[in-house]
Amino acid sequence: MLILNDVLFWAGAVLSVISAYRMCLSERKQGHEAGELHISPRAFRILLALAVLTAVAVRIYRFGLVPGGFNQDGAMAAVDGKALAEYGTDRFGMRLPVHLTAWGYGQMSALLSYLMAPFIGLFGLSACTARLPLLLVSLAGLACLYGFVRDAFGKNAALIVLWFAAINPWHILQSRWALDCNLYSHFFMAGVFLLNRAFLGGKRRYLLASMAAFGLCMYCYGVSIYTMPVFLLASCIYLLASGKVSPADVLLSAAVYLLVAWPFIAVMAINFFRWDTVETPLFTLPFFPDSVRAGDILFFSPDILSQLGENIRALLRVTVLQGKDLPWNDVQDFGTMYLFSAPFAALGLFGLWRRLRGETGAAILGIFLGTGIWCGIATNTVNVNRLNIIYYPIMILTGYGIYEVVRSIRLPQLKLGMATAYAGAFLLFVNMYFTGYAEEMEGHFRRDFGEAVSSLKGSGAEKFYITVGTGQHTALTEILTLFWCDVDAAYFQGKSVPEGGLPYRERYIYHEIYDIAVDFAEDAVYVIVAEELPLFDGDRYAFRQFGRYYVVTRKGDGGGS
Repeated sequence: MLILNDVLFWAGAVLSVISAYRMCLSERKQGHEAGELHISPRAFRILLALAVLTAVAVRIYRFGLVPGGFNQDGAMAAVDGKALAEYGTDRFGMRLPVHLTAWGYGQMSALLSYLMAPFIGLFGLSACTARLPLLLVSLAGLACLYGFVRDAFGKNAALIVLWFAAINPWHILQSRWALDCNLYSHFFMAGVFLLNRAFLGGKRRYLLASMAAFGLCMYCYGVSIYTMPVFLLASCIYLLASGKVSPADVLLSAAVYLLVAWPFIAVMAINFFRWDTVETPLFTLPFFPDSVRAGDILFFSPDILSQLGENIRALLRVTVLQGKDLPWNDVQDFGTMYLFSAPFAALGLFGLWRRLRGETGAAILGIFLGTGIWCGIATNTVNVNRLNIIYYPIMILTGYGIYEVVRSIRLPQLKLGMATAYAGAFLLFVNMYFTGYAEEMEGHFRRDFGEAVSSLKGSGAEKFYITVGTGQHTALTEILTLFWCDVDAAYFQGKSVPEGGLPYRERYIYHEIYDIAVDFAEDAVYVIVAEELPLFDGDRYAFRQFGRYYVVTRKGDGGGS
């Protein structure tokens, strides 16, 4: 695969250079761009429908099953979403929090949990209901991507960009599991689409709608506090300078944005100045005394210059070089955009530069890209999910670069070769994603642990002893147990106890089994790892294996070997 990537990279580089030269030559000789790509209306409709079908199919196939298991952050968002659906609180009992407590030392954006709540309330807590909001928002992001490129660069460019996004590794991966921060990129893309639409045909109502979308971005990811204002300020300066908006438009837009975003901004102020939690009639503005999130920001680093260098290297690694990231963020040898796409992205950037003067859509895209770069510089040692807002601009630039090559290179064999290269890479990616990568992710998302603790839901045992002797943090083990066992929030908080049962803290015990005196007389079920098997007498206990985990019950209590 690496050899193929190298070959395709250099082929793409050559095509990009040739295409750039032809565009420049065309401009000098004819005073306009290279000829437009000609697609008949019927062919266009067919290709558009196939792109949409491909995008949807690859994102819903085996949805909820791949990736197997569940990520702990997604599980936490889902547990809070269940509590919001049933009680209007998070799992700790905080009423309608603007920001979630999460791990305590590190908080979590709340919007994903609020989006999960209706699905969990209607259909129950499961991997599907917890992941469904991000899938739907991701598909909506693709629609906004297409709409923006169509408005800014034409429908043929939009078609090619949509095809590239439909088969894009980053977009596919993030749409199939639940991570709160990944919402940020899609709401940002929606805001950009609406903002650009506002200047087409005088439809200024879209301007206010874009401000609402940008306001919702603040509830998607904490980095929005120092990235969204940069985008809005830069856009405001450009639009005022170009005469696209009036001061009255700016004031009204700011009012709409702040109307939506002020509770989140207030939470950030409360935690920066260490004020007390504020409870309003509508929601709670919490203070998190144990927060360590400020350490993720460049300006709070002990050595800012050294950290700046690390941040720039990390930014280049996860964008230009598409270096290997966390397992759930990319697939080995494919990167976020396919490794051989870099030349097309460079050509798209060149094309964007040529269109900046006088074209609102190009300018907004440039500011969008610049905001992503700023995020990479200001956020310490970014990885893919921390830098997620940059990938929509990169997808647009890459797809636009491919479009420039297709419309400026007249040899049909080269166009067919490009299509074949991307189709082949996509098929290889899909095969890897649903086979080897799926197996790898089952380990990272602890599928076997989920299956083991899920079996406890039908147990009438008085106590559950759940091992933390696997190198995992107790809080991580607990949140996954809350998710897979569908534990009631009021029971978790100690506000309700089943008749004849024990309170949550006495029934669910998270500990290294080695430190527990195993008592056969105790009505207990154990979830253990293989290393802890010698603690149990095989003549008296039954064992059910789930991968590297075992559920241990007393013989005669319904267990099986």
